[in-house]
Amino acid sequence: MNVAIPTPGVRRRSITGLWLRHAISFLRYWKFVITWVLIEPVIVLVAVGFGVGKLVGSVDEGVSYAEFVTPGLIIGNAMFHALFETSWNAYNRIDNDVYETALTTPITITEITMGDILWAVTRSLLTVIGTATVAALFGWVEGWQAIGILIPAVMVGVTFGALGFLFSAVAPHTTFLTLVFTLVASPMFFFSGSFFPIEILPDWVEPVAWFMPLTSAVHIARGFTLGALDMSHLLAAVYMIAVTAVIWPIAIYMLRRRLIS
Repeated sequence: MNVAIPTPGVRRRSITGLWLRHAISFLRYWKFVITWVLIEPVIVLVAVGFGVGKLVGSVDEGVSYAEFVTPGLIIGNAMFHALFETSWNAYNRIDNDVYETALTTPITITEITMGDILWAVTRSLLTVIGTATVAALFGWVEGWQAIGILIPAVMVGVTFGALGFLFSAVAPHTTFLTLVFTLVASPMFFFSGSFFPIEILPDWVEPVAWFMPLTSAVHIARGFTLGALDMSHLLAAVYMIAVTAVIWPIAIYMLRRRLIS
């Protein structure tokens, strides 16, 4: 099949058009998708907050366990949404020639990744806003500065949206994509400081935990929800930007090889 290679450049209309296509699809099945976007994370949040929270009590300096774990659970769930969108869903679009069809129009591989990652960011924001609102009703997220949790939510959507493409671009079948969650997402979720302070890990594990980009995102989110920001949060943001700057061009290259080469 001959696929025309579009002219170079990034067009906003191409990106928003692809985003709109995903949004319409989402609205069509929202009654089913909402279970993962809101219901499931809220159930986990309430179970951990009330259940484990009653056993642990406070974590540090009067911060309850529910307040400590809430930003980690919220941002961790945002990561799963972003990864799922650009790994599993993107693979289905590759397998069904959605991208190849799009490439017969004036759209580039770069614009395809930008459109999909923009939708990954949207899904991350939807689940973060919904879950954080419920957490605020329980008093686990307080203060005007807590709205800043939207910043790491966007960063997670971009970083893990780009990361998801690394898998969908090389996956030979959907079973391969389970590795995204078993070997990448789950370890990050449990060792990113979401459930316990990074400092309690063994000395040799702690640097590995900080190397994972989700750890930086959780650290930033917790800084906003607890109202305790310092230079370490800025460094965490810089690290996430640097990781994305490395991953995204690789994702574009690999997707181009699969669709055009």
